[in-house]
Amino acid sequence: MGIVSLPLVLWDIHNERVIGSMGMAWDTGAPIWPYQTSDILLRLLNGPAYSVTMPIANLLRLAAPMHLLLVVPAILIWWWFLGLILDRRLARWPLFGMFVVLAALLLWAAASTPGVFRLRIDYRASHLSTTLLILRFLTPAAWFTLLTSLLVVNVKCVVPSKVT
Repeated sequence: MGIVSLPLVLWDIHNERVIGSMGMAWDTGAPIWPYQTSDILLRLLNGPAYSVTMPIANLLRLAAPMHLLLVVPAILIWWWFLGLILDRRLARWPLFGMFVVLAALLLWAAASTPGVFRLRIDYRASHLSTTLLILRFLTPAAWFTLLTSLLVVNVKCVVPSKVT
């Protein structure tokens, strides 16, 4: 996934330079294609890494594309960690440890997604571009739903059902 993410990171850096050179030329912000697509795809593929690093990047006031100095290592660590879990099978983890990791990820997601609720009221939900912009903020929720589902399935395998 690091190899897949690297071209998207380079594309995002290029887009940030183009957006910076345009200045105020766009009244409504940069167009979705091609200038925001790389960021949307990066967040979609690497939601948990973004959920952890973006609050830290915001705290350090790292403007784009400088925030990628934190995001790229987090992407690599995230996929290494997920691969390690899948190799060792999540069911071998202690049940308490799985809940602690999930709770920490959900807290990070809650802290990093308040931008969803700051959307302007005059946006129309029928526009594809608005949907893609909202998707950027909702990817942590999709990731954590997937991770929660995996956790529930594995807990079901670990905890034997009581037959009465």
